[in-house]
Amino acid sequence: MTGKIDGNDTPKIVDRIAKQGWVSLALWMSVGLLLESLMAYKAPSYLNDLQRRELFRLAHAHGSALALLLVLVAIWIRTVEVKISGLTVFALRFGAGLLPIGFLTAGIWHPEGDPGIAIWLVPVSALALIFGIISLSISKRSS
Repeated sequence: MTGKIDGNDTPKIVDRIAKQGWVSLALWMSVGLLLESLMAYKAPSYLNDLQRRELFRLAHAHGSALALLLVLVAIWIRTVEVKISGLTVFALRFGAGLLPIGFLTAGIWHPEGDPGIAIWLVPVSALALIFGIISLSISKRSS
């Protein structure tokens, strides 16, 4: 799926982007509610580990923001009617899905004082997102 997406596939692709955005938003907002509950009930495994707490908050914040980004991208593609490549769609969806997961899993399992190995998912997915956004911004309008 690296070539241009033709006009027949665009509505399906946009629907998938929008669906991932809405489902991700519900998921990451639920994670935020869970984190608030852990604070309210003073869960020691959450409160006493500052690194875990910070990484979990980063996962929630980035996950929610990137979910909104996907919804906005879907709206923008429909409104402006741009030609996008499959690689652009993949980069956006991959980056938006994996970046917060990198933060979350790095906070679950981590050695003393350092984030877990899964933190390496963050820069990889951030680069994919940057590529996807730049590629989308220079996409040409459909004729």
